[in-house]
Amino acid sequence: MSIGMNGSVPDTLFLEERRRRLAAERTLDHTRRELARTHSALVANADRLSRRYLSERDQNLKMTERQQAVLQQRKEAAERADRARRRLWHALETMRDGFALFDMQGRLIAANHVYLDLFDAASELAPGCHVSEVFTLAADEGAFDIGDLRPAAWAQAQIARWDAEVIAPLTLQHYDGRILQFQDRRAPDGDVVSLVLDITEHRAREASLAAARNAAEQTARAKADFLARMSHEIRTPMNGVIGLSQMLAEQADDPEMELFARTIHDSAEALLVIVNDTLDVSKLEAGKVDLRHDPLDLESLLIDCLRLAAVAKHAGVRVDLTYPIGARTRFLGDEGRIRQIVMNLLGNALKFTQAGHVIVRVTPGDDLIRIAVEDTGPGIPEDKSAQVFEAFGQVDDPDGSSTEGTGLGLTISRGLAERMGGTLTLSSQPGTGSTFTLSLPLVGDGEADAMPPLPDKIAVHAGPSGDLIAARLGQAGCLVLRDAPEADTPILLPLALSHEDQRAALSQAADGTQVVLLGRGEEADPAVADRADAVLPRLVTGAALAAAFAVSPTTRPARLLLADDNATNRLLLDRMLRDQPYKLDLVADGVQAVDAYARERPDAVILDISMPGLDGFGAAAAIQTLEAERGGSPSPLLALTAHVGDDMAERLEAAGFMAYLTKPLKKNLLLEALTTALDRP
Repeated sequence: MSIGMNGSVPDTLFLEERRRRLAAERTLDHTRRELARTHSALVANADRLSRRYLSERDQNLKMTERQQAVLQQRKEAAERADRARRRLWHALETMRDGFALFDMQGRLIAANHVYLDLFDAASELAPGCHVSEVFTLAADEGAFDIGDLRPAAWAQAQIARWDAEVIAPLTLQHYDGRILQFQDRRAPDGDVVSLVLDITEHRAREASLAAARNAAEQTARAKADFLARMSHEIRTPMNGVIGLSQMLAEQADDPEMELFARTIHDSAEALLVIVNDTLDVSKLEAGKVDLRHDPLDLESLLIDCLRLAAVAKHAGVRVDLTYPIGARTRFLGDEGRIRQIVMNLLGNALKFTQAGHVIVRVTPGDDLIRIAVEDTGPGIPEDKSAQVFEAFGQVDDPDGSSTEGTGLGLTISRGLAERMGGTLTLSSQPGTGSTFTLSLPLVGDGEADAMPPLPDKIAVHAGPSGDLIAARLGQAGCLVLRDAPEADTPILLPLALSHEDQRAALSQAADGTQVVLLGRGEEADPAVADRADAVLPRLVTGAALAAAFAVSPTTRPARLLLADDNATNRLLLDRMLRDQPYKLDLVADGVQAVDAYARERPDAVILDISMPGLDGFGAAAAIQTLEAERGGSPSPLLALTAHVGDDMAERLEAAGFMAYLTKPLKKNLLLEALTTALDRP
């Protein structure tokens, strides 16, 4: 650097120095900034490393904790498994039964002491030995009774048994006398669990029970044989008592003597019922009840039962049947036994029902026919429902009076129902009534019954019987008109109505309207009876009902006149012809028969030959004389007689009878004779 003459420094030097200083300052600032950036980066990196270290340290701590927890869990699980193994093994060791486990190759895994103690050389049966060694050891040391087989053959047979997919149980007798049963089960993984059960006591109990059963069966057979013989011995004299008392009652001139005779007859019948019930119970106990498998008409059977049972009903009690119209009625079964059950149920229902109804309701099903006997009696408390089915078990009337009878009816009925593969159950509500339901697996007899179609609509007039028949018709698809039927609608008229109501019911009917009466003919108003196309019994089959409406209303039913002095015979004929398309006029002697014939000429006449006063011969002669005076021919005459000697047929033919019927009367022969007499198809 140069200095001026006056000693001053030149400006250029100052400028140069300044530039250098500024450059140095800029370099210093840059260096400082670089150092600051480097320091910041180092601080940030140190912070990251610190955080990473802390994170990894935390993770390592957590992993260490988890490892320690897993190790603790493994330890605890091992301890639990060990405790479970010890408990299981202790349980197996305390079992009374032998236990052994074999793997899928048949090697022994473990066995309890009960299993090993079966063998004298138990020490040879160590884990790992094969099952064949077990059988060979058992055979060689005689641990079990192997019969006549050689030890090797027996052991080979047991190995073959073991190799089967399903191992069959094996029962053996141990040399100490115990009876043991080996039950081996193969697990899904192929292992085999073998149990050895001591069934010695069980076999002893079985033998004791078998001996007791045989003794009981022998006792039951002896009792049944005794009762059967006693029944025969009782029936023989009882037959004479019943028959002769009935004859005495029919021939008695003195009402008091007739009452005595009928009392003897009824008492003998009651005694016979007791004998029959006792015999049936004995047969059921001995398993000697033989069942038939014959064709039967269930609807007709039930109607017959109701008609018979209704004789004993209290006044004001209505009996009825609801059997679906069009449902199958023909089945295969034991008609007598079914009738016996139903009559027992009806008898009980009518015995206890003072007012209301007893109705038999039938519900057909695919597998079972249900017959329910429903009553409006006092009902049975729930705690006594089972008692009624016990032998000699009875439930007293609510008023405290004892019940008559042996108390065997329901016992027999349930036994018979079960013998036929069915059931008999009770549903009852005290104060409301009871329903006994008989369910039977009856098989249909051939094709379903064919029946004429019902009219599209029928007018049914009110009343309890009308309500039930209306419900049956409605279920069969028929439109039932109740309040205001159309003028030409076919009419079904219950004869339980008063004569005035009967006439009112037909007042709006047009001429030619089909009218079918439901009830007894004598209940009909004369004017109504004249308009009727058919009279059906109140208890009527669906087929008979459909047939009555299938007949053209212009085709009047044939009118039959029956004369018989015996009221029972008149009732019998009325019942036999009730479901037939006939109008029956019943009279009690020959004079009444001639008078009835004169009033209205019937289509056929049935005359009892042995009537007091004017007998059948005399009545036939009078009728023929009457027709001769009119210039006509008499209606066909049929004779009814209990005395057919060698010359009777000739006498009847000479007297103008075209045919005769003998007593006791059979319905099929009666219908055949009437069909021939009336020339009806």
